Amino acid sequence: MWARLIFAILSVSFITGCTSPLKKSVLHPLKAREIDRVVGKDKSFLTTYSIVEEKWNHISTHQDSARWKDITYGRLHTYLQTINSNELNSPLFSKLRQKWEELNTRNNIAADEYIAKWKMHMASNSPDSLAQVSFSGVELEIVRNRKKEIDTLVKARIRINALKGKIDSLSFSYSFVADSISGADSSELAPAVNTYSHRRAVNDSAVIKVFPGVHPLLRQLLVAGDTAVKFNYSLKSVYFQGKLHNADSLKKEVPAPVLALIEGESGAASPDFDANHYREQIIRGEIDPGFISQSAYVKINAEQYYRQLDSLVFSYINYRGAL
Repeated sequence: MWARLIFAILSVSFITGCTSPLKKSVLHPLKAREIDRVVGKDKSFLTTYSIVEEKWNHISTHQDSARWKDITYGRLHTYLQTINSNELNSPLFSKLRQKWEELNTRNNIAADEYIAKWKMHMASNSPDSLAQVSFSGVELEIVRNRKKEIDTLVKARIRINALKGKIDSLSFSYSFVADSISGADSSELAPAVNTYSHRRAVNDSAVIKVFPGVHPLLRQLLVAGDTAVKFNYSLKSVYFQGKLHNADSLKKEVPAPVLALIEGESGAASPDFDANHYREQIIRGEIDPGFISQSAYVKINAEQYYRQLDSLVFSYINYRGAL
């Protein structure tokens, strides 16, 4: 009702303030001085007149002419001002967006459940869910080096725990790090990343002994059992029940829009990441094939509302000639 009131007010204020040019049918071109006369009061009329000029290319029959003869320049211009006004569209779009949200509550719940299922799948099949690696101390081995000098080798004991049953094999990287040590510069504390592949099965747990590559200062601290030295590791791959589990293999199992959403939530997405875009792909592909986006819903229903304001002018604007 309020939209029709806006339309009526604009119609009266615009047409009564003008004379014959705006009362002419859009089937008849205006003279240059008539156009100037109207534009002098409202420059936006140039847009209206360009639409009329474009329609002349499509109106070629007597039937077409009879259909549009009652549309005046003033009626068309007022209609265009109305459907493009914030006074109409701001509350209209807000209402339609809210309606879309209400209609899609069930879809959104289903999408959340679907995404949660894949998050659980990724968590329960990641390498970290299958194995755990920890540091169990050091062993010293006295040897003679190439120069026949006595040297001390440091072996690190690393424990591998199978969390869900027998592991066929695994690979991981590890390092020993210390954030800060009094009197040491950053180069002396730089961690050296080591890699290790364990190609034998682990039923429950196993302890391996490795020679870690570390800076001499860190090696000394490691031997001394200094608590400032921390053990870090990252599982690269785990073979479990004859299947490879790593980051790449896991990503291949997850539907692309779900993976994009999960990575977006973790901050790994680009700055222009649009979560709604991927949610809509999930809903349309897995939940509701007839789903339409919020923007499409607003556009379709807004156009239906515009039609109700003046169905004849609406048809004229959208006319593209006889089929």
